[in-house]
Amino acid sequence: MRRSMLLLPTIFFGLGVGALQAQESQKPAISVASTGKATAKADLAIVFMTIHSSSPLAADALEQNNKKVQAVRDRLTALGYKEDKVKFSGNRFAPAGGPGFYYGGGQRPTGFDVSNNVFVYIEGPELSDLQQFNSRASSLLDELSKLGASPFEMPISRISMGGSSVVAFTVKDPSAFEKQAYQQAMEKSRPTADDIARRMKVQIIGIDSVTTMAEPRIQEQFANPLDEVPYRYLSSSLDEVPVRVSVTVRYSFK
Repeated sequence: MRRSMLLLPTIFFGLGVGALQAQESQKPAISVASTGKATAKADLAIVFMTIHSSSPLAADALEQNNKKVQAVRDRLTALGYKEDKVKFSGNRFAPAGGPGFYYGGGQRPTGFDVSNNVFVYIEGPELSDLQQFNSRASSLLDELSKLGASPFEMPISRISMGGSSVVAFTVKDPSAFEKQAYQQAMEKSRPTADDIARRMKVQIIGIDSVTTMAEPRIQEQFANPLDEVPYRYLSSSLDEVPVRVSVTVRYSFK
């Protein structure tokens, strides 16, 4: 009994903290959703290719694909691409004939597809000259195609502009551009907050909090290879990599 009574203050203290946090979040405030955007010049390019093999037996498809992957790896090394500039996603097994839905009673595939995505990173002086970069990228695509790799169209347009592309551009460190975008978003929110405050006949004291809003994401039917890229902002343009943020700004008032 004594032990139970000793626990009660702790429980009540925990409930008190929770109630205090709830009160803080319920403080009167004017909330404004806002967006900001900064534009960066790319300092990294990513070339996407996929290596694909099919066979009635999964083991045979895997063996064929492993040989192609090794040939591509060796060729990239010969072309001067260091190991840290090349990434393979690993083998993916799927029913033969590509992605699809198969319902009960319908004909099902009788073979297997094995695929392995390859990402080649290009940076340095060549990105300062678009013509030079295009020449290198087209040569790379041709070399890998000869070894059985295929172009893999990435849906860059869903997060940028310009449509699907086998080449994406990004910035390795977007922090400075994110800061610009956040500042812009907060500045854009203030006129709206002032207008709301005027209509409410109150006076804004200052910013109570700024919360980053999750970016809307299209729910895709199949896996998106872009998820394997450790960069958030991608574009199909070398000169314009958009860095976008969405925030909710809470203004306190009196």
